[in-house]
Amino acid sequence: MNTHEQYMADFNTIFDGLDRWGPGTEAETIKAFKLLPSIPQTVLEIGCGKGITTTVLAKQSDAVITAIDNHEDALSKLRERATETGVADKVITQCASMTDLPFDDASFDVIWAEGSAYIMGVNKAFKQWRPLLKDKGVLVLSDLVWHTETPSAERLAFWQKEYPDMTTVEVRIKQAQEAGYHVIDNFTLSDKAWQAYFLPLQQRINDLKETMAESQALKDIQTELDIYHQGFEQFGYQVFILGRFE
Repeated sequence: MNTHEQYMADFNTIFDGLDRWGPGTEAETIKAFKLLPSIPQTVLEIGCGKGITTTVLAKQSDAVITAIDNHEDALSKLRERATETGVADKVITQCASMTDLPFDDASFDVIWAEGSAYIMGVNKAFKQWRPLLKDKGVLVLSDLVWHTETPSAERLAFWQKEYPDMTTVEVRIKQAQEAGYHVIDNFTLSDKAWQAYFLPLQQRINDLKETMAESQALKDIQTELDIYHQGFEQFGYQVFILGRFE
């Protein structure tokens, strides 16, 4: 196993033990859903992970939710969760890449992507996913953004390395408008949403430190957690509810 393969194996070991792979809470998913201009019949969730958001969305309406991820193990957990919560009849899972979605144009009322679009690039996602929306369709997307034009040197250096495309809310809104959307609403995820992610992750790191003491992946995640522990006044996750322009 080469260095990259070992890094990814360690990374997967850390996150396989966690349900939530990014910031969020059930309450804030529901908040975003209630900001939709109408109740959808078809939803595409991109980067669904183990299905925490999927099951929340399934309880909000009778919509059929197509949940995609490129990790089959995560989709298996999602199907288990959907069965346990009584929403399996509303959920279709598919193993697919967000950059090559196997769906026809105008297939969905809503596309939902919590904390996943950065993988392919948010601006690219704006453009590439738009044709999949029906007339008056809505894209709900969350992304890590700066809340200041003058971040501290430490945080700037860290996020320029980890997420060089990170920008401000204003820039993301401008990009969305240029890609053919209008802004229905947007809001910042709460500190509770971060805590729901980083507190279990910190506990997981603590549990693995002895057995994975030399793991570079573990060290990198601990550095990220140290940034989180400093607080979120300079950066945070922003949820964008975007309507498709005709």
